[in-house]
Amino acid sequence: MRRALRPRDQNVPDIDVDDDYGGNEFTVTGDRGIYLSNDDQLAQWIPTPDDNFDEEQARAPLPQGTQETVLGKRKQYVSTKDPMSLWRPLKSEFLAELLRHEGLGDDSVNPRCVYCEAAFNLQAFPPIRLFKCYECGQFLQCLNCCIHHHARSPLHVVKEWNGNFWVPCTLAKLGLTYQLGHGGFPCPVPDPRVHNLTVIEEPIIHELRVQYCKCAKSDDADNIEQLLRNGWYPATVTDPGTCATFRTLETYRLYNVVGSMNVRDFVTSVERATDPTASSGMTWLPDRYKQFGRVSRQWSFLLRLKRAGRGHDPRGVEKTALGECAVRCWACPQDGRNLPEGWREVDPKYQFLYMLILAVDANFRLRNRIRANELEDPSLGPGWGYWVEPQSYREHLKNYVNETEISTCIAFAALLQKDTRMTTGLRVSGVGGCVCARHECMRPNGIGDLQKGERYANMDFIVLAALAGFSLLWLTISYDIGCQWKINVHSRLKLLPPDMRDTLKDAKLQFALPVWHAGSHNEDCQNENSLSFRPGVGRSDGEGVERTWSRLNTASFSTKDAGIGVRADAIEAKIDDHNFLKNVGQGEALQRRLLIAIAERDRQIAAFKDVNKTVEKAVKTEWRKAIKLWLEDPTKHSNPYTISRQGCPTEAQVRLEVRKDEEALIAGSAPLHGQSATAFLVAGIQIEDSQRRIISQLKSPTLIAADRDNKIQEWCHALLVKISKFRTLQKVYMPGAAAALEAHEAARDVEALPPRAESVKLFMPSQMTGIDPLRGCVSGLLEMEAKLRLAQCENSLASLRSRLHAKRHLITFRNEFIIGQVQSTRARVLIAEVGERVDSYANRYRQGYSALVNLKGADAYPHLRVLKPEHVQLDGDAAESDSAARKKLTMIGSGRGARTPRNAPGSTKQVMSWIWTAPGALDEETMHESVRVEWSRALARKTRWVEEVMLLREEMRRVLRYLDWQAEWWRSRVGLRDDLPLEGLGGLKAYALKQAAWHDRLAEFFRTKWNVPAVTVAQHLLAEEGADQLFSLE
Repeated sequence: MRRALRPRDQNVPDIDVDDDYGGNEFTVTGDRGIYLSNDDQLAQWIPTPDDNFDEEQARAPLPQGTQETVLGKRKQYVSTKDPMSLWRPLKSEFLAELLRHEGLGDDSVNPRCVYCEAAFNLQAFPPIRLFKCYECGQFLQCLNCCIHHHARSPLHVVKEWNGNFWVPCTLAKLGLTYQLGHGGFPCPVPDPRVHNLTVIEEPIIHELRVQYCKCAKSDDADNIEQLLRNGWYPATVTDPGTCATFRTLETYRLYNVVGSMNVRDFVTSVERATDPTASSGMTWLPDRYKQFGRVSRQWSFLLRLKRAGRGHDPRGVEKTALGECAVRCWACPQDGRNLPEGWREVDPKYQFLYMLILAVDANFRLRNRIRANELEDPSLGPGWGYWVEPQSYREHLKNYVNETEISTCIAFAALLQKDTRMTTGLRVSGVGGCVCARHECMRPNGIGDLQKGERYANMDFIVLAALAGFSLLWLTISYDIGCQWKINVHSRLKLLPPDMRDTLKDAKLQFALPVWHAGSHNEDCQNENSLSFRPGVGRSDGEGVERTWSRLNTASFSTKDAGIGVRADAIEAKIDDHNFLKNVGQGEALQRRLLIAIAERDRQIAAFKDVNKTVEKAVKTEWRKAIKLWLEDPTKHSNPYTISRQGCPTEAQVRLEVRKDEEALIAGSAPLHGQSATAFLVAGIQIEDSQRRIISQLKSPTLIAADRDNKIQEWCHALLVKISKFRTLQKVYMPGAAAALEAHEAARDVEALPPRAESVKLFMPSQMTGIDPLRGCVSGLLEMEAKLRLAQCENSLASLRSRLHAKRHLITFRNEFIIGQVQSTRARVLIAEVGERVDSYANRYRQGYSALVNLKGADAYPHLRVLKPEHVQLDGDAAESDSAARKKLTMIGSGRGARTPRNAPGSTKQVMSWIWTAPGALDEETMHESVRVEWSRALARKTRWVEEVMLLREEMRRVLRYLDWQAEWWRSRVGLRDDLPLEGLGGLKAYALKQAAWHDRLAEFFRTKWNVPAVTVAQHLLAEEGADQLFSLE
């Protein structure tokens, strides 16, 4: 075995800069880093190769003819563009055809049986009656022919012509008795007893007469087995009177997991399809709600056992291991399944390719109420799938004592109370879950009930249960309270069951905040725990668990009053379907993500090269060392991605001071609503920050517009949840806000759409215009907001000045060293990106200053003023109004082709902006820090996107390895059991080979799809979606 470099990508230039992994030289070669064995063909295979990939080339049209055959746009016709316009003139004809079916149609004259040609005659003796079966076809049958031809089709729906119209009838009432054990064919020794049986075959409930088989063919089959072999699932195991067909159970399972249809709605629908008048009381149908609920639950559980191969295990179903029935993520690293041989010996700087990235969160929508007189009905497979093993979980929580809250992010605590107190009447206040952050698949044993909020005792057990069997070298956990959860996590592990304590003993562990939720934390906390600065995670956002919850939340309505076992099995079925769809969708999802990552990687590499040129080598060495030290131990070294000195108290320091003042004011009494007024105000300010962020994202260009829109939609949804929680606290601390909110809503146009999340007015104390704030707020709230707004303004100014210095540094370097159109364009783009961050801080200052003026007046803080666009500049940035003419003058007489000097002087009498005369203006030392921060962040962005490309390609390889492993695993199931009759063994073999063939076909499909070059993929997507929807390059 040997390690070697793959051939490097020709389109990605080498960059001799350090990576984020501790100072090792990291030569960027696309993702062709290493392969571990000459025998591992997948390790040497490059999915979606991007040699010489260029976005402009991707914009080129497809070759002639391919647009009409492969994913391309076809010629638009009215029938495809607006088919409803063609149908509208024909609605009368369609209605006439529907009504035609109410009569005899083509048989209106001399109606007769198509088989025996008996003519309709109700006056004859015996009368000749005619029937029509919609399953058989639109033709007529007499009574004898109808019974004869339906002897093997007892679930067809027939109607009888009474001389005027069709009336419903059943085959049982017509005299049909169905013979079980022979599929309707005659039995030589039938059971003499005739049994009445209700069979639910969607969309009809059928009442049948059946006979069981007593001949030699069914010697080894009792009544239950005869029903099952006929495809009918009995509702009880003793003298069943109700069955549901396999097809109906599978149909309902899909309705449930896809559309969240509950049992009551489904049964009501088939009852109405059977007899629409039953709900009126005029006719009667037996209620099969409980029976169908029972069999549908059993069916879903048995399918999970079947797909997990439990029927092939000679040890039996009861020997199922914890998590064995869960659908595992194909793309996540799993030793023994989808990792290459020798992966543990990989160079340390490439170990991130085999790192597991998890996202952890709680969900308080999936709650469950206490029910009186409830029967003991546990889950059908406790701990076999996605739920934690219940017995050990209960034992772990038995001696639980309330934890001391560790909160350094008081704004976040206001939005998400860790110890939820509103649990009256609830058996379960929510669930905690653990998913793979990059692919959003729930981990085996990765979900558990929360009894009283998001407590560490619950979440510790759930996370460690989800990591059972973990054998990797590196683990990253993204958690929205990870900044607090990680503090004593290692000491808390000692309180877990012994088999869990050593799970993470040899793993390198790092924690981070999800990208969107990080905005709810203090700025220092955001920078310390940002995913963007965590090595090896690529561009993972850590929000995958939220997207998983959004899919599972649709089950909350049908499970909040369900029994504990029914609820667990219903949610598990939903998760099972979710994981399966995520896996089979990897072919499209990974390829699209890779296309985005390749383009953005190239941009970030070019951008970093431009920044890197501006810094001397010795300085870069110093900065790299600082990054390395901080990554090794953030507690002992300053964060290289932030400015260490601001010239003013940080917002976190001011918040702590305000909090102390508040505690002194209330003299030790408990805060209202369990949260402090300081936390309430800080939550409002951070919601405003989130609103500005969304507005900024809406204006910014992106590679794939649909991808950005989906993320913004998720952000808006999360922001609305936070605003809702903010409103709850607002009722406590700002009673007068209710009147302002009501007046604001009354003034809104009733026909206008509701405001978007980023446009919602919060009505902070500073925004209570028209109402005396002193009467609308609790005592001291105005002064608290004023202090927080002052910190917001001063810190925003400090950050603004820092970014302006970084911008000036880049401009100076461009003017002195950059020539040529390509390099100039790159420099312009880079400077524009820094300018966007300048605008962001400027807008934050303006909002804070406006609030401060409303609270204290314009003269309260003389060192702060209105920030106009012309103030946001360094000395020399602005030019005189005649500067353009002055530059033209320099051209006169310079000769043909002369070029205006880039550093031609602008204003020589410009007055320095007030932001540089205010206290805390940056000196040269901090200007140096500004450049360092920009360089460090540019390096992090470049590294994350390089990692993203490498991770995506490694995930593609892992998917194919997993499918190959799974196919071989199914083949190995053949012949494991020998304790069944030949017929049963034949079924086991057929199912195993079918599963193996399916995984082989899917692997080949993915491999073929991922062999297409990136340029071709982009061209097809452009042809399919249009350039405006796919690329945004300007």
